[in-house]
Amino acid sequence: MENKLEINSQDNKAHPENHPKNYKFRFGLLAILLGSSLWILARSLFDGSIGKPTPFIFPDRIELPKSQTKLEAQENIIDPQEFLEQPKYLFGKKYKYFLDGMPIDIDLRYVVGSEGELYWYFKGVTNIQISEEELRQKTVRKDPIGYHATFIDQNRAYLTACINPRGISTVTGEQFNDNASDRAMDRDVIISWLLGQKDLRDRRCLWTLMSTPITSNSNLNDTNRKLEKVWISWYEWWKPRFPQP
Repeated sequence: MENKLEINSQDNKAHPENHPKNYKFRFGLLAILLGSSLWILARSLFDGSIGKPTPFIFPDRIELPKSQTKLEAQENIIDPQEFLEQPKYLFGKKYKYFLDGMPIDIDLRYVVGSEGELYWYFKGVTNIQISEEELRQKTVRKDPIGYHATFIDQNRAYLTACINPRGISTVTGEQFNDNASDRAMDRDVIISWLLGQKDLRDRRCLWTLMSTPITSNSNLNDTNRKLEKVWISWYEWWKPRFPQP
């Protein structure tokens, strides 16, 4: 009987999870998480701005890298109040650009509370006829930027993608969620979340929709190449200037 008790005592010492230091660490971590949750809850009750995006003013002019032509803002975009998979907040601005004489219209929307599935935005706020499957088939990945899709509808060539606040650009909900999850455990994200400054998964997006008219004489490969050239410059300009949450 004494031998059995001695063996059990040795087993308890052998397991690191039974060590008093581990209990203190777990208790400390639990206390931090609980305290952070209570702090965020208290702020949400007394601060009406919690959960709302910081007001964002779209720039009137954007000078893209490696280009001497400035991109000028045209007008605000007013979208429908309700549609399927609508994000929590949606703000937009139209821009006009020229590349080698080719006019390029850019619709930029700042999306807050997004699921990242651009197909539903096409369906909800545009007249563009494209199926979810076709949009997925037209999606390509070009590192280090990420994913974008090019397609044609009603005599216009389009390029679209979502610029994410963390990680690469995306087109589909799966890409968006994978991107958000990959960055959720970054050290700076965890610290900001504990302080109540950021969400673990940032569900914001700068939805970009570029387009240009095409004719029977248009060279589609050349048109897509120019759209992609502008897209790269556009991405490089916006990525470090992504709106604050």
